[in-house]
Amino acid sequence: MNTMTIAHMAGVLTSAIQAADRLELDALKGPVLADMDLDRIRDIKRDCSTCISLLDQFGRERR
Repeated sequence: MNTMTIAHMAGVLTSAIQAADRLELDALKGPVLADMDLDRIRDIKRDCSTCISLLDQFGRERR
């Protein structure tokens, strides 16, 4: 896996976090989503953040 691939994967995950942020904000504006749905959105954000951290660590170790 090269540096560009790692950067691209991190970018995709960052986009996923931003999309989940927008969903979370929309959900907080109105009673559209249940608390369980908000928990799922937050789980997605957490998992994506964890993946970004692991990719960053992997990239540092390769240098």
